[in-house]
Amino acid sequence: MRQSPTLVLRAPLLGIVAAAVIAITLGGCDLMIATTTPRPSRIVSTPEPTDTPGATEDDEVPTLRPDPSGSGPSLLDSANALADLKSYRVAVASRGLVPALPSTGPVTMSSTLIQGANPAAEFSMAGVDGFADGRLQAIVIDDQAWLREGSGGWVKSPGGAADFDAAFTTLSPIDLVEGFDGLSPALQRVGSERRNGRATIRYHAGSDDADAAAAGLTKGTVDAWLATSDRFLVALVLDGTWDLDGTPTRVVLKIDVTHVNDRANKVVPPA
Repeated sequence: MRQSPTLVLRAPLLGIVAAAVIAITLGGCDLMIATTTPRPSRIVSTPEPTDTPGATEDDEVPTLRPDPSGSGPSLLDSANALADLKSYRVAVASRGLVPALPSTGPVTMSSTLIQGANPAAEFSMAGVDGFADGRLQAIVIDDQAWLREGSGGWVKSPGGAADFDAAFTTLSPIDLVEGFDGLSPALQRVGSERRNGRATIRYHAGSDDADAAAAGLTKGTVDAWLATSDRFLVALVLDGTWDLDGTPTRVVLKIDVTHVNDRANKVVPPA
């Protein structure tokens, strides 16, 4: 039986909300929080929401017909490959995966992640129902952490980074992509493209594919761009209707990874 994306996808995003509420003992939040099991620490955070990188001249290439002879890569493996990078930024936009403010609006997340001996992360969420102005920000540097809700001031977390470890892990592209990994067998190679300033290989699948339909995509498409060299996830665009426990639900998920191993990637304590 196919695992419901309701649990696979909605719980991770709500997990970060739950951890943040606990960290600053917020009251009055009526979000229904699903319990998640922390994975090995891979701090992934998100800076003030920024616009998803716009298309460049290199990005805009003719759409090619999928190569039917191509075999689908593992979306989860490509997301896991991000753990091998020194640093990167990620922007996420979604609909239908977490309660939004307004209810029909998008939830956006952006982050800067520094990995290695001195990990650090900065993230920001916007459009999340249950928080002042729908906004939540956090900064984690080594074992210290700070949180800010809405237009309020920064509050240092008494528990430090430990309060946010599971939250950052569940917000990572790895966990977001895992819920859609069932689409991997349906992905067909389209060709080489420039995406987010990098050489990538684009893969595509639609609801007319039997594997995509079996995964839960009853209408719509998914496109994934993997780095040509290291095969890590550079971008993902999914827009379609999913069968969630028998209920057709519009789901949109966009992930863009940029500034890979860029020296400009920095995380500093709040002023």
